[in-house]
Amino acid sequence: MTTETATKMTDWSTLIGHDQVRQWFAAAIKQNRLGGSFLFVGSPGIGKRTVANLLARTLLCQRSEAAAMNPCGVCPSCLQVEAGTHPDVVRVAKPADKSLIPVELLIGSREARMQEGFCRDLRLRPSLGSRKVAILEDADYLNEEGANCLLKTLEEPPAGAIVVLVGTSEQRQLPTIRSRCQILRMGPLSVADASLLLRKVHGVEADDQQIASAMDVAGGDIEVAIRLLSGESDQLRHAVTAQLDAEYPDPVGLARVVTAHVDAAGKDAGKRRGAMRDVFSMAVQHFRRQMRAGALQGDVSPLTLARLDRCVRALREVDRSANQATLIECFAADIASGVTGDRGEIG
Repeated sequence: MTTETATKMTDWSTLIGHDQVRQWFAAAIKQNRLGGSFLFVGSPGIGKRTVANLLARTLLCQRSEAAAMNPCGVCPSCLQVEAGTHPDVVRVAKPADKSLIPVELLIGSREARMQEGFCRDLRLRPSLGSRKVAILEDADYLNEEGANCLLKTLEEPPAGAIVVLVGTSEQRQLPTIRSRCQILRMGPLSVADASLLLRKVHGVEADDQQIASAMDVAGGDIEVAIRLLSGESDQLRHAVTAQLDAEYPDPVGLARVVTAHVDAAGKDAGKRRGAMRDVFSMAVQHFRRQMRAGALQGDVSPLTLARLDRCVRALREVDRSANQATLIECFAADIASGVTGDRGEIG
């Protein structure tokens, strides 16, 4: 697999999947009803950021009217949007070394509140055209203070401005955020679209069966599927399955399998979290298959249900600031004992 040959999405015709989203924006722009704040939600890697960039390019293109939904891709505005340097596109994302989006990126440092940051930059007059577009990636990593900083901006964005928040699930956003945004849900890609995306954009070399299997295990998460198709996943899947197939899995053995895979990812925190997602995604699909098999026989095991719930919780816990070794140990112990791992605010 290689990402060096990745193909960039140059216009809406190259967007893979999400035809309904494209049609919705086309109708809203044509009828001059596009405005306000949006929350894009869907599995990682399925195209939410691509849609946000295409929308920005469509609205800011200097050669093509927005209603045509055909940004030229070669004018200064289109090139600057692609490069991330357009003065009328305000962007914020979670820094790689942080577990949450710092408030300072939203409203400035304590010494310069509302004199810098996402909210202030959005309220400046456009430099090149009549619109501004604000894209806040990683909205899942807004804490309550950060979310509250955005409320006025989301409720009353400047005239002509568009605000886009990108997250994986609307349930991970505070109710006050959800109530101020139009929510666009981007459903999982079909196997055919996923195959096209993985091959054309991410340079994955795999047959249809391998891709379908990886997408099933990944639960629609493209980023996990890419790692599973790296050629090293079979051995990991066998090791995980061997532990989970036991009626009472050995917590020490299961923890050892997870820890070995995480340690093999190196010291980078992001890669280690990705490695944990791989294992937990495999565990989710393992117990889902057991649940389906039990349902067909009219015998759904409460133990299997509790273990499935624990795996889903583990996926949600991966990006929190909890100690990774403790998370792995708790996960393995809970799977062995067949409990959900619900620890209130912690789990």
